Amino acid sequence: MKYVIWGASHRGRILYDLLGKERIAAYIDSDPAKRECSFKGCPVIDYDTYKEQYKEYVVIISMVFGGGVTDLLERDHIFYFSLEKCPPEFMGYGLSRARQTLSGKKLSIPDNLILYGSTLYTVLVYEKLQAEGYENISVFLPSHMNEEKRVLFSQVFPDICIVRACETEETTVLLTEKVKHLEAELSRASVIDIVDWTLYVPGYHNDRIESLKDRHKEKRCFIVATGPSLTYEDLECLNKNREFCISMNSIFTCFPNTKWRPECYVLLDADGVLVWKDEFYKLNDVPYKFIADSQPYFDYTPLEDSWFVYHSILDDFSIKNMLFSDDFSRKVYNGSTVTYVCIQLAVYLGFKEIYLLGVDYNYSQNTKNHFTDQQEPDDVFDGINGQNRIQDISYTAFQKAKEYASEHGIKILNATKKTHLDVFEQVEFETLFCE
Repeated sequence: MKYVIWGASHRGRILYDLLGKERIAAYIDSDPAKRECSFKGCPVIDYDTYKEQYKEYVVIISMVFGGGVTDLLERDHIFYFSLEKCPPEFMGYGLSRARQTLSGKKLSIPDNLILYGSTLYTVLVYEKLQAEGYENISVFLPSHMNEEKRVLFSQVFPDICIVRACETEETTVLLTEKVKHLEAELSRASVIDIVDWTLYVPGYHNDRIESLKDRHKEKRCFIVATGPSLTYEDLECLNKNREFCISMNSIFTCFPNTKWRPECYVLLDADGVLVWKDEFYKLNDVPYKFIADSQPYFDYTPLEDSWFVYHSILDDFSIKNMLFSDDFSRKVYNGSTVTYVCIQLAVYLGFKEIYLLGVDYNYSQNTKNHFTDQQEPDDVFDGINGQNRIQDISYTAFQKAKEYASEHGIKILNATKKTHLDVFEQVEFETLFCE
């Protein structure tokens, strides 16, 4: 089976490495410049060319949350896989460490088994087990899959044995897709979860981060984002009052003009890791630096003593159910915004009052989006309506943060001067300090 990858960029490269060139027929990309040359030696085409010449191949959407193209494919009744329905490692999160740990490792799996799922990962596991000599393998398609997609799946993969609920009693189920609850028909089955790789990669746990838990219990902190409403006067005020601050991304570009430094710096974006790697030295006087394991093409080894590498998770399940981590040392949920990660860190450190500053929440490709003139990697949105899509997801993340905080006696207040974020109670920044 060959595939066509939608998106000739970072995650398209990851898929190239996971699948191999021989399994990729072409890449689809809306950028005309990319279509003028190949990507990893594979042709780059537009959607019309796909429909005319490549329609026999299954599409894998590599952009985050479908990139807005799922509606096009469903309109044209084209079967596709979404990358975010696979384990987060397929999008690069923790992939390097997972490869080191899992390479050559084999699970003890009985011969007669059922794969639960309908994803690319389901198919790849099925093929892998067949190649290893397993003969009695079948697939149970989840109940959330509508009839049209079930029919398309069977047509695209005619050699995969699809089983019905009545055939699943007292068997072993390999879970290859995350769901809240398995169907009642599977209640008697023995389940082996192979979709949650945190169960198999001990290296995702950072005991250095664990040593920081509740270190600042009952205190307050400021999460300083990089929105254009942030001013140097704000930073000087924070510095003068010795406030504990957590900041992010390109904040270091303001360091030459201020004595203020955050106590914690957080980097999430995979592209940001590569874009800013040569500027990490500017953060030498920041005590605690946290970097996500989101970039499989970056060597984290030199940073392990001076930075805290945390395991970030971004997938369809954690977004649709908007999960919030209560153990930053083991896994952190992306929420499509580094500010959400910072909130999870602040909670883990024990803070009971968290103030947001510089969270303007007004993303536009036509206006200045940041405190300094630095453009950040996530300013360039992929797919169709990427800006609105990311903003919708981050809004839900902030709602989850508010819900979690309320349930745990934590206050999150928005002290941003010009903010479009209406989730949290707003306060005036200047009123937070004694004269």
